[in-house]
Amino acid sequence: MNLLQRRRFLMTLSAGTTMMIPGWALAKNELWMPEDDLPLTPQQVEGPFYPETTIEQQLYNDTDLRQKLGNHEFAKGQSVVVEGAIKNQKGEPVNEAIVEVWQACSTGRYNHSRDDKNPSLLDNNFQFWGRVITGQDGRYQFLTIVPGKYPGRTARHIHFRIDANGYRRSTTQCYFSEFGEDNLRDGLYRRLDRKGRDLVTVELDKPSDANNDDASSNSNQAKSKKANAANEQARTADKSEPRQKTAKSKKTTIEQPWRGTFDIVIAKS
Repeated sequence: MNLLQRRRFLMTLSAGTTMMIPGWALAKNELWMPEDDLPLTPQQVEGPFYPETTIEQQLYNDTDLRQKLGNHEFAKGQSVVVEGAIKNQKGEPVNEAIVEVWQACSTGRYNHSRDDKNPSLLDNNFQFWGRVITGQDGRYQFLTIVPGKYPGRTARHIHFRIDANGYRRSTTQCYFSEFGEDNLRDGLYRRLDRKGRDLVTVELDKPSDANNDDASSNSNQAKSKKANAANEQARTADKSEPRQKTAKSKKTTIEQPWRGTFDIVIAKS
């Protein structure tokens, strides 16, 4: 480039004309870099308590973990809705991703033979695991209870495993901001750096009873399954006493759920 050409080049830049160069842009003497990819959700160990029969083959594996069938008693514990989206590093939703969760009940015990030495009682009304396949928006939702602490772990957590065509399997855990001190005493949580902790810690919203809707209305898949089972039972059972028990159970066990968002970013294979 000779002197005249260089002067014209500088005049063009100073006039504010945008010059595009692969990977970056100059305009009005400012530099724009392309947006960074989203950080991957930290991988965490699957642990020893993934269901002994795969979740897909379980009799009860829908998205409402609080009870197994519509007329059954609800599990004990604080209800919580955990929802979010499965995304790639470009922020695009991942369609047809299989999202599986498993966790301890409110007493801190897993429904697994390897947890048989745990002295806590097993809540047989709890489902312990769930499964859903995302749609075009990549979203998922589970209605569950806040898990209890168990021997060896101080942080209350839910295990996640995501499988999708063209992506590496992602295995992680989500934690809750409500229990920050317990999180910081947990060995697996403490291994994460600050950024990693932020990515797996769910901020909980605890709306008042006055303006909170029943979150189970958002769990259409779970409601449909459980409602069908309840209707089938109602056709073969006594029409008065079981209905009274069901109504009493729902009034005493359903409480307004907390809510939290847990978006998961997975890597392409």
